Amino acid sequence: MTTPMKPRTGGPVPFEPAESDIQKRAYFLWQEEGCPSGRDLEIWLAAKELVRHFPAHPPPDDEGRRPAAPPQARRKRAS
Repeated sequence: MTTPMKPRTGGPVPFEPAESDIQKRAYFLWQEEGCPSGRDLEIWLAAKELVRHFPAHPPPDDEGRRPAAPPQARRKRAS
């Protein structure tokens, strides 16, 4: 006999970025990498993780303040 699934309680809800935000970040990553072909999925997943962990507009905290955005690290281009 199976047990019915219980809804998730407690803890933060995982942030799922908007597809348009992922598209923009993926495009810039693709350009930074020298517009490679055949790495679409790799670049898309990297962009999704970047947007998930460093959103352009993070949600406000409990007092309504937005945290300061972290400095963006520039990636070096392979020669």
